[in-house]
Amino acid sequence: MKLSGRRKDIYDILCEKKRVSVAHLAKGLFVSEMTVRRDLAEMEKQGFLKRYRGGAILHDEMNLLPLSQRMFLEEEEKRELAQKAQKYLCDGISVYIDSSSTCQFIIPHIKKFSHVKIITNSVKAVLIASKLHLPCFLIGGEYYEQDMCLVGSVSEEIAARINVDVAFFTAQGFSEEGVISDSDIEQTSVRRIVMRNAKKRIFLFEKTKLGKKYLHTLCSAADADEVILCDGGGQ
Repeated sequence: MKLSGRRKDIYDILCEKKRVSVAHLAKGLFVSEMTVRRDLAEMEKQGFLKRYRGGAILHDEMNLLPLSQRMFLEEEEKRELAQKAQKYLCDGISVYIDSSSTCQFIIPHIKKFSHVKIITNSVKAVLIASKLHLPCFLIGGEYYEQDMCLVGSVSEEIAARINVDVAFFTAQGFSEEGVISDSDIEQTSVRRIVMRNAKKRIFLFEKTKLGKKYLHTLCSAADADEVILCDGGGQ
């Protein structure tokens, strides 16, 4: 499907800048922000881009968004996945929350239970949990600003000594043959180590991650206790 007129201009700007705000487009194209939002909504339906709160990004560039903005990509799907995942929560357990934006949505559900200890390498997860007055243990390491998390040899060493009751993860891809993979080797390494000592390993995937495979394999679906998908997708 081809684009023409203003929508073609929007797409050309996106190809140049990779991601752009609604305000920037409105100013550059001399139209209202409401007009831009309507254009972006239609272009998203046609598969040209992905919207996030306040802007849009090319599909291939979504993983380059800072975590604070990725939180709003597929927000409803992430809430649905978190709702399904809460069946693994109960009083008095230890829970690992990985550094993904997807798993952050589980944290408010933890508030429903008593004496749950959160372990994470995600600074964002700690900030969310602190607002809910939930106890956390933050795995140390080298700070990775893009995803607001801690990685590297120190993180891996600490993770190897931690045993949790349930660990929640995601990754960038879940292929048709059940391979779970990611383009980030350092976050993949931390996840792999946490998996070894977790009693239950739960993966959550939005529909946009299905049928994709990236450079670094984390595990296969057989290594997980459950792979949770949104209704209408996958297994």
